[in-house]
Amino acid sequence: MSDPTAVELRKYTNQWWSKLDQNINAGIKARLLDVILQEPHKLVRHSTARAISAIANGELPVGQWNNLLEFLYQCCQSPNAGHREVGVYVLYSLFEVITDVFNDHRGQLFELFSRSLNDPESKDVRITTLQALGKIAEFIEIEEEDDIAQFQKLVPSMVNVLQQALSENDEDAATKGFELFDTLILLEAPLLSKHIAQLIEFFLNVAGNQQYEESMRIMALQFMVWVSTYKKAKIQRLKLVNPIISRLMPIGTENDPEDVNEDSPSRMAFRVINSISTQLPPQQVFPVILEHVVAYMQNHDPKYRKAAMMAFAVFVEGCAEYIRPKFNDLLPLVVSGLQDPETIVRKAACIALSCFAGELEEEVTENHKTLMPLVFNLLDDPNQEISKQACGALDAILESLDEEIIVQYLPAVMQKLLTLADHVSGERAIPVFAAIGSAAHAANGEFKPYFAQTIPKLQLLMSKSKTEEDLKLRGVATDTLGAIAEAVGRDEFKPYVANFMQLAIDGLQHDHPQLRECSYCFFSVMARVFGSDFAPYLEVIMPQLIKSCQIEEKDLFEIEVPDEEDLGESDEEDDAYAFNHDIIDEKEIAAEAIGEIFTNAKSDFLPYVEPCVNELNKLGTHHADSVRKTAARSLCRFMVTFYEMAKLPPWEPGLPLRVPVHSNVETMVKYAMSTIVAIWEDEEAKSVVIEICQQLVITLKECGPCIIADCVDEVSNLTLKLFEKTHPCQTDQGDEDGVLDDDEEAELDAKVIDVASDYVAAMALVIGPEFAEYFKVFLPHIKKYYKKSRPVSDRSMAIGCLGECALGLKEGITPFTETILPLFLKAVGDEADEVRSNGAYGIGLLCQYSKADIMSHYPAILTALHSLFGASSFVNIADNACGAVSRMILAHPEAVPLEQVLQVLFSTLPLKQDFEENEPVFECIFQLFRANNAFVFNQLPILLNIFAKVLGPPEGQLKENIRKELIELIRALAKQYPEIMNRPDLVAVMA
Repeated sequence: MSDPTAVELRKYTNQWWSKLDQNINAGIKARLLDVILQEPHKLVRHSTARAISAIANGELPVGQWNNLLEFLYQCCQSPNAGHREVGVYVLYSLFEVITDVFNDHRGQLFELFSRSLNDPESKDVRITTLQALGKIAEFIEIEEEDDIAQFQKLVPSMVNVLQQALSENDEDAATKGFELFDTLILLEAPLLSKHIAQLIEFFLNVAGNQQYEESMRIMALQFMVWVSTYKKAKIQRLKLVNPIISRLMPIGTENDPEDVNEDSPSRMAFRVINSISTQLPPQQVFPVILEHVVAYMQNHDPKYRKAAMMAFAVFVEGCAEYIRPKFNDLLPLVVSGLQDPETIVRKAACIALSCFAGELEEEVTENHKTLMPLVFNLLDDPNQEISKQACGALDAILESLDEEIIVQYLPAVMQKLLTLADHVSGERAIPVFAAIGSAAHAANGEFKPYFAQTIPKLQLLMSKSKTEEDLKLRGVATDTLGAIAEAVGRDEFKPYVANFMQLAIDGLQHDHPQLRECSYCFFSVMARVFGSDFAPYLEVIMPQLIKSCQIEEKDLFEIEVPDEEDLGESDEEDDAYAFNHDIIDEKEIAAEAIGEIFTNAKSDFLPYVEPCVNELNKLGTHHADSVRKTAARSLCRFMVTFYEMAKLPPWEPGLPLRVPVHSNVETMVKYAMSTIVAIWEDEEAKSVVIEICQQLVITLKECGPCIIADCVDEVSNLTLKLFEKTHPCQTDQGDEDGVLDDDEEAELDAKVIDVASDYVAAMALVIGPEFAEYFKVFLPHIKKYYKKSRPVSDRSMAIGCLGECALGLKEGITPFTETILPLFLKAVGDEADEVRSNGAYGIGLLCQYSKADIMSHYPAILTALHSLFGASSFVNIADNACGAVSRMILAHPEAVPLEQVLQVLFSTLPLKQDFEENEPVFECIFQLFRANNAFVFNQLPILLNIFAKVLGPPEGQLKENIRKELIELIRALAKQYPEIMNRPDLVAVMA
């Protein structure tokens, strides 16, 4: 039989097999078994095997061709190596299309494969056995303990087969081995768990062996990425972080290819370090990496110093909060890298600085005087790659700078960037124009002097479209233009809007997903800047946005690959992956733009609401995390926008709703929340769950209880699962030995709990006292995060959440007073400033709202709070202490030694940062004036100075109702004390 004949037989079996006479079918089956044993050509044998599996797929499930399995078992045990290869390959082919019929034969198969894995003659038998085991593994359930145990016994032999392929430099066979282990590590059943330590050792040995092909080493490191992602609990239990990092860092010293998009062992090693930093607790990762970074920075070999800087770059993402207090100790290492005499070290240091600026904005901003001159010097570096990376670092720093700081650098920055813009082209121009956009974003209105000089350059770039390079640069120019438009404002940009909108719309006509994304971002900015005036463009851009949401992705499972797998992966499959990646990004940006444009266009957008919501609903089930996340965010924006358009009275806490909502709002909320809850329920990606909780907190605060009126129990249960760590996104926090009982968590894991606590507080705010029934369930879970062994962020989160819940519950907090008061008192004495601040806030609210007998605790509370009025760099502490004693006075003035307390309070006012606490502070002052408190009147000169300061700049210190009442108080006092009229600052506000 020829190969084309076997291929055609397989293709047409489903069409006509059932229509043939049984005798003919029996003859074909017998002939196929004869042919496959006699066929000398491997390609034809494999095609014939697939024809056999196609027929068996229809016959075995209905009890026909029962002698096939016995035939295959005999082949697998034949003394003829060729027959053994046939038997194993046909079994593998069968497993690809049908597995149920083998469920009762797994024990026999495992025994069979234990021999074929160690076949003494045929490598084909060994490799095909690996592939067959991979197929069987996919159908082993987590509760099938006997099958798991039998499979685990085969793992050492599987490793031996892969090792043999590597030793023989057989790249194709080794690739199949790596693919098997990648498959096994992703499965729910713990097939590899028993051997994780040995597997990590093996794959690290392969990764570090420069005798192997780079492609093999890269695949070994990819396995390490999967291990750190899906078996992180095992790594923690076995305390393997140190040995893993110690083996990865030397690989990071190797040379990298010039093409930044090309993988290499060094780049993959840092990808593993990034994964470990993101997935594991920073307390376990950071000290190990820092030890290597310090040692490598002292090495005379620049490759080691390069590796140190790259390790810095990749670990900051997962350890940002942990290293924040240590930033000033780490900065000298980066500064040293930026000044290193070797090019590769300076380049890596620029990358590290960019990463620091992205994750630690505040700390980088505080050190701008150190960093900006260094980056400026590197912009003039004769090595083009250095100047390019320096421009990227400048871009990242500018994003983090405040307007007051950027003005110090803006003239020099713009002179340098505009000069570079005139002298660079192509890829080198991209970071230059991106940095111009960041400068505009940071400078806001201060960018206006550079507007006229920048606009012609952007117009030129947005008119080019001949080459791929042109289109990339056009996209960056479009992004930069958006940042500039938002910075200079509506009036300044209005003369240019028609021309640039047309250029952005023209960009949609190119078959270039990244350029379309940049156009969509530009449309979002234009909608923000011009609001309802953006309406004329909706009929042009909205169909395109909807179309982008609907783009069909290529089905990777339907791409035909060659029957003979030895031919390797097809280019078509590679192209499909690249195509799908671009489409995913385009869908994400389109969904984001839809939400942004509706938020700003409002009623003009209504004709597009239904098709857009339908598409966002579909995107909620998309396979890409980023798309699901954006769909949920935009649906939340739709709910908020509908609520704003309804112009309803302010919402009131409580369920059922105290303030009815418009039917349009109700319809949108039901539709959007059904999608969001469905995503949340089954979501496996932490980033998506985090985004959903964050967006729902914003939405609840804007719209009130109507958002959860129909699903409050569902969302409460989902939130409880997050605290219990039983949600699908938290399955990686345990293994077959259970969830790790450890106070140390990866920052991403901690972030999930952090946003869950924010969501609990938001529910308390919108439900009010009735939330007590839910709160009693959440309280034990929140409490456990306040203990000494927990990191500061956890302790702060727990106390902050309890305080916010007290604010929402009001008198509903009463039954929990005895439980919460001791926690708040401990928190006020905590060693961490932010915890003490949250403790003061919470204890004040508890005193204000609890109906329990709390007055007996006032002396202890006041004593604890007194220490917070001292000087501290964390100004929120004193602000919240002021708020706390004010609330205590409001609740029980008779229990407070007023003169002593007010003297401390007035000497601390006005508040410096947390202006929300001005509400209880001034309510307290108003109450004391109404009560004609003698001490308050004696302190009038001090109070008048405080009044003048809170009524002056900066704006926003007082809510409007408090401001009005304060001005009325000053007017009343002026009648009693005419000398007040001699103060211009107070007269001005009374005018």
